[in-house]
Amino acid sequence: MNFFESEILKGKYFPLKSRDRLRATMVNLFILTGVFIILLYAYENLMQGYYAMLVVEMLIVFTLMVSYLVFPHYVNINHTSYMILGALTFLIAMSLVVPDQDPELSLFWLASLPIFVFFFLGVKKGIRWSTNMFIILLFIPLFSFVTGIKFVYEWELLSQIVLGYLIISYVLYIIESERSSYEERLNVALEENKILFKEVHHRTKNNMQVIMGLLETQSFKIDDPKYKKMFEMHVDRLKAMSLMHKNLYTNQSYEEVDMQQYLEGIARSLQTYTTHRISTDIYPAIVDMKIAMNIGLIFNEAVTNSIEHAFNGDNGEIDVQFKRIGKRYILSIRDNGKGFDTTKTYKSLGMTLIKDLATTLPNGNVNIDGKDGVVIDVYFNLEEFN
Repeated sequence: MNFFESEILKGKYFPLKSRDRLRATMVNLFILTGVFIILLYAYENLMQGYYAMLVVEMLIVFTLMVSYLVFPHYVNINHTSYMILGALTFLIAMSLVVPDQDPELSLFWLASLPIFVFFFLGVKKGIRWSTNMFIILLFIPLFSFVTGIKFVYEWELLSQIVLGYLIISYVLYIIESERSSYEERLNVALEENKILFKEVHHRTKNNMQVIMGLLETQSFKIDDPKYKKMFEMHVDRLKAMSLMHKNLYTNQSYEEVDMQQYLEGIARSLQTYTTHRISTDIYPAIVDMKIAMNIGLIFNEAVTNSIEHAFNGDNGEIDVQFKRIGKRYILSIRDNGKGFDTTKTYKSLGMTLIKDLATTLPNGNVNIDGKDGVVIDVYFNLEEFN
C-alpha cells in the first residue's frame, strides 16, 4: 500500500503527512479511477453504437491521462485540479444532452463533482466554480423547455438534477467552510504554542547559563584539582543540555532537534578547552528532543573522558561519527590514546552515565573497546521526523 501511494499515486514528491501529499494522492486516485470507469462505459457505448458519447468519453480519458503524466513535473496540484474539473464538467454537460447506453452515470459524476471542487479549490474558488457549473446545468433544462427539444431526460427531471446539484454543493460549502475555519483556528493556536515553547526553551537555556556561571565562579575558589575538575565536568554537561534548548528555539520546531547542528555545537564547545583535535562526521537526522538530549550527554561524556584520560600530554585525535546503517543508528567516539582494560571495573561516573544513557535509547546498547585507544559504539533505533 505504501508503494501504491508513494509511486503510483506520486505521493513521493510531497512531504509525508502534509496536506499537499494528501491532495496529490487523491488527485491521481481520482484520475485513475475515473479513467477506469469511463473506459468501461466507453466499451459499452462502442458495442451499442453510441459513437457521439464514445468520442466525448475518449476525449475525457485523454485529458485525464495527460493530467496524470505531466503531474507534478510540469503542472502543480491546482492546475491539475482545474484540468480534471474542466473535463468532468464537460462530461456531465454532454451526458445530459448526448444519449448513451447508461446515462445514469452522469448522476454519479454530478454527485462527486462538488466534493472534488470544494476539497481541492477551497471555499472561495469552490463557490465560483459551483456557481458557473450551476449556470451551465440550468441552461440545459431551460433550453429544452423553451425549444421543446428532448435530450436524455425530460426537462422536469433535468430541473430536479440541477436542483440536486445545487443542494449538494451548498451542503459541501457549509462543511468545507466549517473545516477551513477550524483549521485556521488550529493553525493560529499552533503558532501561539510554538512561540510559547520557544520562549520556554530560551528561558531554560538562559537559566542554565546562569547556573553554569555560578559553578564556574565557584570553581575558581577551589584549590583542590580533583574537585575543581568535578565542577568543570558538570558545567560541560549543562552546556550540552543548554545547546539543545538553543537548537530548539532557534529552529522552526520546539520538539525536534537537528542532530548535525546539535552535536557539532557540543564538539565546538569542547574543542575550546583542549588542544586535542576533535573531528566530526554527523548524519543530518531530525529527532525527538528527549532522545537528542541523551545522545548529546553520551557524546559529551565520551569526548570529555577522552580529553581527560586518553592522552599523556601529547596532542591526540578524537573522531566522532553519527551514522545510519539500515534501520539502526550508531554514535561512535574513537580516540588514539593509551586505552584501558575493559575487563576491569572502574568507578567512573562518565562511563556509568554512558552505559545508563545508552539503555534509555530505543533498543539501545553500547560496546566499549580499550585495546588501541578507546572505541565507544552506541547502537540504537531511531524514528526520524520528516
